[in-house]
Amino acid sequence: MSIFSKLFGGKRDQGGPAHPMDLHSFADRYAAALRAAWPEAQLSIAHGALVSDARIDWSLPDGFKATHFLGNSYQRYLDAPESLEAVFADQIASARDVQRGLDRPAALDVATILPVLKTRGWHEIALQQARSTGAGDRIPFIVEPLAGDLVLTYVEDTPDSMSFLSPADAERGGLDGEALRAQALSNLSRFLPELKVQGADGRFVARLDRNYDASMVLLFEHWSERVQVQGDPVFAIAARDEVMVCGSEDRQSVDSLKDIAAQIAQSSAYNLSDALFVHRDGELRVFAD
Repeated sequence: MSIFSKLFGGKRDQGGPAHPMDLHSFADRYAAALRAAWPEAQLSIAHGALVSDARIDWSLPDGFKATHFLGNSYQRYLDAPESLEAVFADQIASARDVQRGLDRPAALDVATILPVLKTRGWHEIALQQARSTGAGDRIPFIVEPLAGDLVLTYVEDTPDSMSFLSPADAERGGLDGEALRAQALSNLSRFLPELKVQGADGRFVARLDRNYDASMVLLFEHWSERVQVQGDPVFAIAARDEVMVCGSEDRQSVDSLKDIAAQIAQSSAYNLSDALFVHRDGELRVFAD
């Protein structure tokens, strides 16, 4: 789509296969992806009466064990069949995060910490998966309420890997809640020169690197002059790489934004929220129209 069909004007190309694979085929493909990532892994697939019962149990020679329940991943695939490889990649990355979290280095480079937007639903699923992959009672990531169904978490982004920052990691770096957020936003501000804002007539799209696009709403005061809108800035943060802006007093643009946000949140492999948000008094809030 060209700048969302010239800014909020058209349907996204849904694409994908006409006949999505069934759960058993999906499980086999999932298992193959795990074997490719960990050739030494021992795997077994289990199916129950319900889709939510389907799972893959696997273990490594070093004693690491994990269980991946397939229900949510399979539904994500059905919602956007073209996202198959992204679904597998995200689950494998999550398992690697837990693996790394079991043996983190003593030093933490605070310059690598960056903020990431997620949803409350992601938080619940991620906690379940973390416990199933051997994290026990240890919390593998930090989550702070942001606005509506959006939450804020943090990652360590190094040239070699990206992993979620845990409370233990933050303590190791001497960062409490306020200091952690301030450090992460300071690090994120390095990307401001790379942010591209496209659009006109009160409708805009902000683009960065397809990883931290959504995070840039946290720094909106630093690029607000590039967005000329009627009223308060209203955001659609429908996916991690899809950020759109219009004005609260522009009824037609708000309606168009709401429609395309719902489409993106339904179809994107990296979906966030179908809600709209307003930047008011220096804070992000749910937009109530």
